[in-house]
Amino acid sequence: MAILTTGIIKNNSISGVRLSSMFLVKVTNHGLFTGSLQIRGFYGNVHESAKTEYVLDILTVEPKSEMNKTYYAQFDSFEFRFITSSDTVGISAWGKDPSGNLTVSYPVLPEELMVSATGSQIYVPNFSGNNVAVVESKTNSLKGSVAVGIGPFGIGINALTNRIYVANYSSNMVSVVEGTANTVIANVNVGTNPMGVGVNSATNRIYVTNRGSSNVSVIEGNSNAVIANILVGAFPEGINVNPTTNRIYITNEGNNSLSVINGSTNTVIATIDLGR
Repeated sequence: MAILTTGIIKNNSISGVRLSSMFLVKVTNHGLFTGSLQIRGFYGNVHESAKTEYVLDILTVEPKSEMNKTYYAQFDSFEFRFITSSDTVGISAWGKDPSGNLTVSYPVLPEELMVSATGSQIYVPNFSGNNVAVVESKTNSLKGSVAVGIGPFGIGINALTNRIYVANYSSNMVSVVEGTANTVIANVNVGTNPMGVGVNSATNRIYVTNRGSSNVSVIEGNSNAVIANILVGAFPEGINVNPTTNRIYITNEGNNSLSVINGSTNTVIATIDLGR
């Protein structure tokens, strides 16, 4: 299962014309089994409490099939959220003009959050707000936010140093947040369209999947410098780190493969075809 969102899409009218009059959702099931998809659409103010839900669809997607759904989008701002039954169900989103022509492609990204080293703070990247919300876990209240780069998406924490690493999809950099003061202490340039962040607290190295450049950047935590860029499969997204074995696992959406990286040598030691 995956929980995905477009984030808040600003769609103001310019000279009486909006960039998107309609919102197109393209759904593809790459798997061998029937999948399902929940689609929720909201319009209104960018603040959560002011949103109004106007779309609630539940779709059944046959294996090895594709389907399109189009929704009204004549709003100053709107957002769509998706829940898929399986990672084999892929989603892309587009804006359309009144004539039905595609005008813009919208990113559809996972909703993610990360808990601080002490467990007292929860960090939530706001893709369209270009910040990370900080939630106090004891009171379940918003403590504040930290301005980062453009399109913050992936996030990871080093529990030993209490530093938070935020991959900024649209500005090709990682913001390093100091967790005690909740301030950005460094911005590290990485590859194109960084998405996933994995942290090995034992070695103090941070691994970032760069979807647009099909590689993984390795950041040394003491210096906040990129010490390696490792070529992996097409469109790397997901990442997981085993600190005991010092192995890093990368899912490559473009060719349905898993890359295994040796953290000692920063080399790919295996590529596993995951099928379709």
